[in-house]
Amino acid sequence: MTTAEDSMGHGPDDGIEPGVASHRGADEGLPTAANQISNWTQPRDEGVRQLEMGHAAEARLLLAAAATRDPSGESASLLGLAHFRLEQYDRAAEHYANALAIDPTNVDWREMRDRSIANAHAEVHVFVPEIQHLERETLLAPPPVPRLPEPFPDRPPGLLSRLRVDAGKAIGDVFGKGFEAATRIAGRKTNGAVWTIWSDKGVHAGVLTLAHMRETLMKHNLRSTYPPGALIGFADPKLTPPPGVTHFRTADGTWNRLDDPKEGAAGTRFLRNVANSSIHPADDDDLMTPNPRLVSRKLLSRRVADGEPVVQEVPFLNLLAASWIQFQNHDWVTHGENLMDEFIEVPLAEDDPARRRFHQDRIMIGRTQPDPTRLPEGETTPVTFINEVTHWWDGSQIYGSDQATQDRLRSHVLGKIQLTDDDRLPLVNGVEDSGMVRNWWVGTAMLHTLFAREHNAICDRLHANYPTWDDERLFNVARLVNAAVMAKIHSTEWTPAILPNPSLALGLNANWYGLLTYMFRKGADRKTVATFNVASPELGGLVGNHIERHGQPYGLAEEFVEVYRLHSLLPEHLHLRNHATGESIEEMPVPATRQAGSAKTTGEIGLVDLFYSFGNQHPGQLVLNNYPAFMQELSVPGNPLFDMATVDIVRARERGVPRYNEFRRQMGLQPIRSFDDLTPDKDAVAAIREVYGDNVELLDLMVGTLAEAHRPAYFGFGETMFQIFIINASRRLQADRFFTDDYRVEVYTKEGMDWVDATTFKQVLLRHFPELATTGLANVTNAFEPWDTDELLSRERHPLRACDPDLKHDPWTGDSFR
Repeated sequence: MTTAEDSMGHGPDDGIEPGVASHRGADEGLPTAANQISNWTQPRDEGVRQLEMGHAAEARLLLAAAATRDPSGESASLLGLAHFRLEQYDRAAEHYANALAIDPTNVDWREMRDRSIANAHAEVHVFVPEIQHLERETLLAPPPVPRLPEPFPDRPPGLLSRLRVDAGKAIGDVFGKGFEAATRIAGRKTNGAVWTIWSDKGVHAGVLTLAHMRETLMKHNLRSTYPPGALIGFADPKLTPPPGVTHFRTADGTWNRLDDPKEGAAGTRFLRNVANSSIHPADDDDLMTPNPRLVSRKLLSRRVADGEPVVQEVPFLNLLAASWIQFQNHDWVTHGENLMDEFIEVPLAEDDPARRRFHQDRIMIGRTQPDPTRLPEGETTPVTFINEVTHWWDGSQIYGSDQATQDRLRSHVLGKIQLTDDDRLPLVNGVEDSGMVRNWWVGTAMLHTLFAREHNAICDRLHANYPTWDDERLFNVARLVNAAVMAKIHSTEWTPAILPNPSLALGLNANWYGLLTYMFRKGADRKTVATFNVASPELGGLVGNHIERHGQPYGLAEEFVEVYRLHSLLPEHLHLRNHATGESIEEMPVPATRQAGSAKTTGEIGLVDLFYSFGNQHPGQLVLNNYPAFMQELSVPGNPLFDMATVDIVRARERGVPRYNEFRRQMGLQPIRSFDDLTPDKDAVAAIREVYGDNVELLDLMVGTLAEAHRPAYFGFGETMFQIFIINASRRLQADRFFTDDYRVEVYTKEGMDWVDATTFKQVLLRHFPELATTGLANVTNAFEPWDTDELLSRERHPLRACDPDLKHDPWTGDSFR
């Protein structure tokens, strides 16, 4: 559920317990003699032994015999556990309820009953989507011929247009040299003893320093994982572009680059941001050093007060910000389904509470699917993995990453996506149907539904202006526009909201609009591509200017996947409220909203109240000891006990992503010298030392990033994660033809480009849920901020206001900003 691919529902890395599925509902060959044992302690003890051996079906019959005679309720609870281990969650809830009727004070039984009820409600035993593994022949096949409209001929530019282009290029060349020199000067001093110092330099010097850091990273940290001389996906260099790909995105991401047709496509390798010499996939000993479940329990678990986990909240964000980043990750990355016959076994310590509750001594994690396209010789990267979805920022989470999925989701009428009569996504096996449904919960369902509606609204606008267009052309142009809207929201709204800093806000908006437009135009007057566009990524912006790949093919990297493990953003419960009155409806455990629970929740609560509730609830902070408790004993299809925090640690080690200190060296940052460098919190440092000893080189990447306390004011995460962000915030735009050379009227239409310019996340929400206009959403500019109704929004809850160039004075003190 949030953020990265291994999220709740959280999914592509959800493991499978060996043999669980084969036990489900099968009684054949079970010991029937247990029913005739008069002494209930014998079948109970044997049932426990069978549970510990992993034989839940055998244990079920033995414990059923014991439960009818055991006056303590223990056998009933164990019978509940047997059903739980068999993924029969409704039956498990019944037996835990029976045990609680005998002893209502037992906390473990109550937790297991509630977890069973949530799992049954969400139908988490069902694989969503159905199991599918990578096949070499499919991955190496030539790109399929896409079904795209024939482009209209581009009209040659007139004399005035050519003069504008030439003038814009000349000015851009001059300014580019000056800007490059200024960034070199500003970037002379980037790092302090350990931490970067860009945020201490003032707004404009900070922007120049960030620009220098970006260019350095682009020069040294973009690395292909294909052998030298090979095209991405081992594509045939003799392939010629099929009709339509010059003006429209393909379903699978092929042909974005016309001379390297599989660059960025689904089914191609994750790239790398670190040197091959630092990539060391862990062997079995390294995978367990230190034990990742110990890391989870000691350094990630939320602290408990009055029996409930305490969420450390971000006061200046709402829960839509947490949903948004997972929604975007659905577009970018997934390793697909894990192996079902090869496992990483993580032992549980004797004092691990899961050992007592579940009567098992290990957690089983299915290994990541290997890359079936690796060559027997000639490979240069130690290990490679395949991205199941397109690497591009192309809305594939809405549209799918293959033609068959896209065809299934379309209505094939006026270009629209298929929705139900009440404008919801249709259901398949009880779950909303969309382009990417791994890791599914109500937070992703809300945004998938919202932007499916947005696509259809764009189709209506296009059809009104171009009534002769057929379904195919309407769909493909609307897709371009919708993807650009999402990219704009992420670049100019989500990222500044989670990292509210004046230098960064200026740099991010300059990426989209260019410095000239952002600084000298206000609000609705800002256009992504100005009438007179300066051909400089700094002055004129990345979008609508020339493509730049920095000498390397485009693709997202394994290191990008790892830093976006942001599960700590998630709460334990959703505080659901009525949008008209603000009154509470109910407190819903997040696990109950997973998979099939999502559609049940939207049907019961309604999307308006859900968006209102998310707008008024805070996400968790990205710090130590703030990981969702429910995700540390999560149930996933085929595996009733799964700790996502443990998985997060395992995946980086398994995939050869460097540990924290080496990662920092690779990314041009200073390594820490001792754990004391991370944070002034002595208790946190002591806890880290308890797990890692004094060896700073062992520190896991995710733990180190969460521990970083040296952050600019109001920064939602630390600088190690930020370093990967610096690369990708620009590269996702600058290396994509449809955001650069082909972000133009001939491809998007004037109406499409106007739609992008006029749209913010707030406007998308109000377009489809006008009832929200009477809520606190009307009081904020950025819809990822808390929807407060106070006349004067507080600095603590709305620090982003201080980054607004349209405001000349501090709204709280009246002091001049600049």
